[in-house]
Amino acid sequence: MKNVASLPLQSTTSSLANPVFIGGPTAASLQGYAFTYLVRGSVVLTAALSNYILEHVGFAAPWLPWMVLMPMMSIIQTIRARRQKQQGLTSTTATDSTMRLLQKSFLLLLLVAMVCACFVGWEVIHPLLLIAYGVSTYVAGRVLRFRSLQWGGVVCGVLGAMTLVLPEDTQLLFIAAAMLGSYIIPGYLLRKHSQA
Repeated sequence: MKNVASLPLQSTTSSLANPVFIGGPTAASLQGYAFTYLVRGSVVLTAALSNYILEHVGFAAPWLPWMVLMPMMSIIQTIRARRQKQQGLTSTTATDSTMRLLQKSFLLLLLVAMVCACFVGWEVIHPLLLIAYGVSTYVAGRVLRFRSLQWGGVVCGVLGAMTLVLPEDTQLLFIAAAMLGSYIIPGYLLRKHSQA
């Protein structure tokens, strides 16, 4: 009969000793994050500005850009993620695993917020979502050790707090500004950094 001391350690420590699981993100994964931030930021900025414009010209369904653009963005990102996985470009470093967990957590929060908006209204949910965007962007900046994302998260959180006292249509302009400051500009800088 074997005791614990005689069991081989390799099976229990192999994943920890594997250098693939250690360290920061690869250049390819940084480019992937840059793409994600640029696409998400651009789509949300476009939807928010379109909603604002359609609302002010008297369109019956000013929220329609959200219903079209958000699913399209999800489809594009899903196709891209599958292609990367098939090509073996999906990284398994601790940083990348943390980033995937952060993105999944934010997606869950977004779905819960959408359901809650049916009961309390978007005027309450918009500021909370912007603050959540800010927190997740700041955390992503810390995980990736990329200061531009951290500052973008702070900008987004501050704009989210400011929207608490604004009417719903003006909140849309703050959402657009927040996406520019927290997703699009840091995403562009992250892409440049990953190519350096």
